[in-house]
Amino acid sequence: MSIQVRIPSSLVSRLLKEVYRPAPREPIVFAFGSHARTLSRDLILIRDVVIPPESAFMPSQGHGARWKGAYTIELLNRALEQKLGLFLFHAHPGSKNVEMSGDDRSSAGQLLPKFQLILPDRPHGSIVLGEESVAGLVLMPNTDRPEEAMDIRFVETECIRTWPLPEATIAERLLLEHQPFTNNPLLRTIFKGQVAAVVGLSGGGSQVAPYLAAFGFREIIGIDDQRVDESNRFASPNLGWIDSLLGLRKTLSVKLRVKLVNRTVKFTGINARVPERAALDALKRADVIIGCVNNLHARADLNEIAWRYCIPYVDIGLRMTISQNHPDPKPLLGIPGNLFAAIPGGACLWCAGFIDDEKLNRETGGLGRSYLQGSNDSDAYVAPFNGTLAGEAAAEVLRLVAGLRHPRETRRQYDGIEGTLLEMIVNRRDDCPRCNAFLAAGDPLWQPIAQ
Repeated sequence: MSIQVRIPSSLVSRLLKEVYRPAPREPIVFAFGSHARTLSRDLILIRDVVIPPESAFMPSQGHGARWKGAYTIELLNRALEQKLGLFLFHAHPGSKNVEMSGDDRSSAGQLLPKFQLILPDRPHGSIVLGEESVAGLVLMPNTDRPEEAMDIRFVETECIRTWPLPEATIAERLLLEHQPFTNNPLLRTIFKGQVAAVVGLSGGGSQVAPYLAAFGFREIIGIDDQRVDESNRFASPNLGWIDSLLGLRKTLSVKLRVKLVNRTVKFTGINARVPERAALDALKRADVIIGCVNNLHARADLNEIAWRYCIPYVDIGLRMTISQNHPDPKPLLGIPGNLFAAIPGGACLWCAGFIDDEKLNRETGGLGRSYLQGSNDSDAYVAPFNGTLAGEAAAEVLRLVAGLRHPRETRRQYDGIEGTLLEMIVNRRDDCPRCNAFLAAGDPLWQPIAQ
């Protein structure tokens, strides 16, 4: 089983700046990480990086680095306290297909078993970075044979970078760099390795999924436990009268639309709600999550899942507001919508003020449907407004995957009546309890109850 190392945006710059800096000795960075397992790969999720002080090192011959045993003990004590694995990063600048040197392997062979002896339930590793390439040895929990097959993902606010890049000609790489949206073999290869999860397949999700199919994603996971009804026709052009007449599951209806767009894309329908186990297991496999749900509690769950496993999360939502105190028919006041690209390590939905405890409590007390419904139970025509948000959500995914380097630390507020998307700058809160608790937390470690 292959390994993917994921580093959230808040740590990427510190790590890369240190390991690639010119220095008399080889720069070293230590990191603490959790892990998770999916059906196809193991995930190493970096929670923090530590740049050792110069006082921790000892003189060494050549360019390599030697550090004091007391410093190793200090790091292991911290790892034990936080129940995290210990990792060592360094770089071989200029190596296009980097490999571990003999000294790297010898050092890892001595250190990793010692780390595992202290913390057997977490992985430990030694990782070397090259020029858009990676190599290393990782000792997974309770195993004695290190794994070497790996890639590394930098989950940045500008884009998602995964090393090693697919094989490509110089011309293809230049085209991707200068014109990232141009259809070319390199971009197609990148998309063919990606899995997208769409949660909620009504007005927004049923329109997002066909866009993703057109991009050429390897797999689209659709999560929704409902069947199509007559009201869905007003929320999306992709759920029609025959779907409603037959009472098709939304997962099946969207699968048919996806296959009409791109027959090579695998569509996996999950007839469940978040946070049911089937939905959680599917979301862990995703490279990007698009949330098209109509309540804050589901959004809070999706934000936590995205943060735990370092998965970019694009959230969209729409509602229609009416004058509650006015007699029927109540006047329409507005059609507000929201689009937010939440990148692990950046601002979460709580940092942005989109979710807070008061709003969650108020929602639990009972809110009506997300869309306007008049006194005669008539449904609102919201399909085009959902379509605007769905198209922009798909474009956001394209920007992230294709590597368009533009900071995404923004939340966009949509006004359906004016037809505008207003960009709002948001910043991560260093004291955000959700970010600190869940970022790169991985799978929970269940400890046995002492007898």
